[in-house]
Amino acid sequence: MNFSGLGTALITPFKNGGEIDFTFMEKLIEFQIKSGVDYLVVAGSTGEAATLMDEEHYALLKFVKEKANGRIPVVAGVSSNNTKALVQKIQKLNSLGASGYLVVSPYYNKPTQEGLFLHYSEVALAAGSIPVILYNIPGRTAVSIAPETVVRLVGKHKNIVGIKESSGSLDTDLDMYKKVHDKKPDFYFISGDDSYTLPLMAAGYCGAIAVISNEVPVQMKQLIDAANTGDFAKARKVHYELLDLMRANFVETSPGPVKYAMKKMGYCDGSVRLPLSELKSSEKLDEALKRFL
Repeated sequence: MNFSGLGTALITPFKNGGEIDFTFMEKLIEFQIKSGVDYLVVAGSTGEAATLMDEEHYALLKFVKEKANGRIPVVAGVSSNNTKALVQKIQKLNSLGASGYLVVSPYYNKPTQEGLFLHYSEVALAAGSIPVILYNIPGRTAVSIAPETVVRLVGKHKNIVGIKESSGSLDTDLDMYKKVHDKKPDFYFISGDDSYTLPLMAAGYCGAIAVISNEVPVQMKQLIDAANTGDFAKARKVHYELLDLMRANFVETSPGPVKYAMKKMGYCDGSVRLPLSELKSSEKLDEALKRFL
């Protein structure tokens, strides 16, 4: 599996914040595939994985895999702050044959780097032959994966193949690339902050798992393809066309804003699950969306 390019961090449509709306989900899958994204990411942060029951998580991945029908790779977001529970979840999901797992670091526990190493080692063993992408998002987990820990992990587990960096700090993201790339040149470095995608790709990253590509997959794909072929004049042009929307998607806690936008586009009812709430202040997002609707 090649994780270069654009992966869309799919929203999970609900029916008024309740059960998953699989009709909208199928519509969204078709929109993404027709728009040419490189892979789909199911049940990540944008997919509200933290409020999905295990049986819903399994049913959602199964549904997306079936509807994608081999036309596009499907990566499953998986997370828990209980290593044993996460291992059991992965072992059950293995039967669905995802193209990879995107695994966020444990939240709330605040493990040491040794704890992170041991946690991800158990994850890698449970995943077997399925590739694992580490997911570093300290703003949501309260702990950051150190480059030295990543080096240890890739030295021990061949199926740990990449990292999605959502540190919120360019310096941190660049340090990760420099220290890990020197040891593992074929490692996939993936932007997890939409507005950082262009500068990170200029520095060696291979693409993004993006929120904005729910709304404008064609344009985000153009940015990433241009950067990957060295056409940074075009990539820069598209970046600035998208920048206001990239920022507006985070005026409140994601995925509230992007779900508001996707409701306007006809791909969900805009609802999120508690403890999240629907977008209240939409002016900036409405303004940013004008050119794309």
